[in-house]
Amino acid sequence: MNDSASTVAKSTTALFLLAHGAPQSLDDIPLYLKNIRGGKESSPEVIGMVRDRYQLIGGSSPLLDITRGQAEALEKFINQGNEAFKVYFGMRTWSPYIRDVVRQMVDDGVKRVVAICLAPQYSRWSTERYFKAFREALKECGAEDLEVRYVSSWCNHPCLIDAFVERYEQALNKLKQEGKDKVYTVFTVHSIPASSLDEGDIYDQEYRRTLEGIVARVKPHRWYMAYQSQGMIPVPWLGPSVESVLDKIAHYGPRTVLVVPVGFVSDHIEILYDIDVGFKEYAKERHLELFRTESMNLSPRFIEALAAVAWENLA
Repeated sequence: MNDSASTVAKSTTALFLLAHGAPQSLDDIPLYLKNIRGGKESSPEVIGMVRDRYQLIGGSSPLLDITRGQAEALEKFINQGNEAFKVYFGMRTWSPYIRDVVRQMVDDGVKRVVAICLAPQYSRWSTERYFKAFREALKECGAEDLEVRYVSSWCNHPCLIDAFVERYEQALNKLKQEGKDKVYTVFTVHSIPASSLDEGDIYDQEYRRTLEGIVARVKPHRWYMAYQSQGMIPVPWLGPSVESVLDKIAHYGPRTVLVVPVGFVSDHIEILYDIDVGFKEYAKERHLELFRTESMNLSPRFIEALAAVAWENLA
């Protein structure tokens, strides 16, 4: 099987899911970090730290399998028994690389494509990097004239909000069954360098649009917005950090905290380590019980959201 959701292209229209990528083994980590840093080697200390984190979540990331599953589910859902669309996926920092899958797509004879970044909130720091990799791949293939619709934002699409609300209500109901009626909700997205906003990035606005859609529906008891997984570049990063928000909640005494990572649609290191290990331990030290909503992964509502976004951009 190649890096698309089916092996035989019978359509000239495609959907292309763009994801970050993640190492498949501990031995992959040095090259993976080098890819993230634009070809610059990481220090042994950084490699060791990242290796330890992946060791704690099982030695690899499930991101590849999840993204492949999302592509397969989307292709099945959007075609409804026909074969009108082919779904591909490519990664920016790991295999299958965007450049390689774009080459395969062009060889398959695709004439029109909708490119969707698997990060709902637009940012120059993330979204545009995916699109740049896609455009460069088209150029390398001599396919710059291919008709491409880039979906730059789908942060408050009604179907996406439905999917987040479903996950939130599932988590809340489970906590209520355990006798935890008053829950403090912390929404999160990946942080980016603060200077991006000075340069015109609308990432913070995109984040707020997602929250507006969810909060209007679920009406949390008390909620906060935070930024997680700040990078290792020694510059100011967008905040408040999750840790600072947990400190604030801890002032009220022992509490139940529900983390809702709305900037992520799949399990990977930022979910399985940063939240499930790092934030959980940080919260416990402050007498807080921390839980999180289940990631979108293969949620039927999430697949429906991807299909809706694709359909609207095929018109």
